[in-house]
Amino acid sequence: MLKSNHHYLHLALQPRVPGALSIRQSIHEALLESFGITGGSIHLDVLWVSDDGSEIVLRVDPQDASNVLAAATVSSSPKMQLIKESPFLPSLLSRDVIF
Repeated sequence: MLKSNHHYLHLALQPRVPGALSIRQSIHEALLESFGITGGSIHLDVLWVSDDGSEIVLRVDPQDASNVLAAATVSSSPKMQLIKESPFLPSLLSRDVIF
């Protein structure tokens, strides 16, 4: 099996957020609040935002994925819920929801 250099997170947002910059800022603030300055320096890329702003796909380093997910899911504005995560981006196409 090939080792991936990235990990992908597909998240649902409530309320909807209009753009990638606003989403990135919300996650950055959640990382700062959860893990301090070190957590706030975690690099992530917003790869996709749904047209209505209710879903996003993030690309993060595999070692940072658990911290990003923890910070995102404790965020209260917007509330973020994991839909799916994977080291293989195309696997996010299936709509099986993780609870």
